[in-house]
Amino acid sequence: MRGVRETPVRTLRESLKHLTRAVHVFAAELDQAGYSDYSFAPDNSPYDLSFLSSRGLASRGEIITAAETIIRLAKGPQEALAVLSEKSVEHGTLQALIQMGIPQKVPLDGSVTYKELAGPAQIAPDLLQRLVRLAAMGGFLLEDATGKVRHTAMSAVFHLDRDVADMTHFMCDIDMRAGTYFYDSIRLDSSGKTASQGPAALALHARDYNNETRRTIWEVLENDPVQSARFHSSMTALLASPSHSLKHIVGAMDWSQFPTVVDVGGSLGQIALAIVEKNPNITIIVQDLPDVIKQAKASLPSAPWVSQITFEPHDFFTIQQTRAPAYLLRQILHDWPNEDAQRIVKNLLPAFETGTRLLVADIVLPQSGSISPHTEKLLRIYDVSMFSIFSSTERTLEQLRNLVEGCDPRLQFEGAHYPEGSALSLVSWIYNSE
Repeated sequence: MRGVRETPVRTLRESLKHLTRAVHVFAAELDQAGYSDYSFAPDNSPYDLSFLSSRGLASRGEIITAAETIIRLAKGPQEALAVLSEKSVEHGTLQALIQMGIPQKVPLDGSVTYKELAGPAQIAPDLLQRLVRLAAMGGFLLEDATGKVRHTAMSAVFHLDRDVADMTHFMCDIDMRAGTYFYDSIRLDSSGKTASQGPAALALHARDYNNETRRTIWEVLENDPVQSARFHSSMTALLASPSHSLKHIVGAMDWSQFPTVVDVGGSLGQIALAIVEKNPNITIIVQDLPDVIKQAKASLPSAPWVSQITFEPHDFFTIQQTRAPAYLLRQILHDWPNEDAQRIVKNLLPAFETGTRLLVADIVLPQSGSISPHTEKLLRIYDVSMFSIFSSTERTLEQLRNLVEGCDPRLQFEGAHYPEGSALSLVSWIYNSE
């Protein structure tokens, strides 16, 4: 997949041809799933698109890319730039509605007046109406014929999925704020590697440019239980995205070859649950900070394979004490600049012996133009998001290999797996002490 170079869609007519062809494939899979009249109406929309086949997912990407191209071409160069201002207004509108808790205040199966919403939200009813009417143009909430506010499928998610609601709150509190501080951050640190001078740190402390008091995102998460819980819920919510489905990593490796796997920085045990469900003869030890482990235990589902998982408090910036044949770092190294990422790997090494596997599940950045435009854009967004929030980076395979193998030459590269449709790749090393 990564060696194939695709020609990007450029002209209006080419885009329309791609769009028409992809819509037929996408619509056929919606028909098969029972959504022939698919819209954002609450009773006529799938909760997510996880039912799509690999062909359906590819058509979805083609639709998005072609539609975005058509919109840009239809607007023309000048108006396409003006969209930056328009989008900031739309984002600010959604951010305000979400932070005021408006979606939760609208009943799932009913309607409510602006006056009833405005009081608890501490906003003037007429201003609230203006915000809702703009949000409704993007499919978020709607004003019915009686002038009351109702849900669409998009806004109803706040009632139906706590993890997605938490993720969206986290995006409003952190991501959206950080996005306006890129330039300021670059002027302070042109390398983009100093967390206390990163966009997120500046955004959270916009009036404080004292390095001694400005907190990094990690310090915020450590000291703010609400944001910490939302961050880890976000990791769960992300799994609903087809590109982040756990099935990709579960299917990328024969996990049954390892009697025990240590999931380092394993958050709420999401990948551990998915692996043991398909591999009844292995045990996974999930390690994370004590507060996260407490949240993980409280969120465990009732399933027979849960007994195959144990939880262990551990800070991956300290020496690994637990021995196992395999150690998994899923979406860990990309959160940290190289020096810190190498500290994480080096702290594992005292527990290694000949044959021990190091498995890294992270985004592996492709060469430009080597994958579909939709997927490449998604990965580029994730990469810049790492700068925005963590002052870190996604890496190419070469960069990842240099990072890991630079920790110890006894870590020998085994290979990289690129599951079809997955944002994450699984890269493996084997330790040879001889």
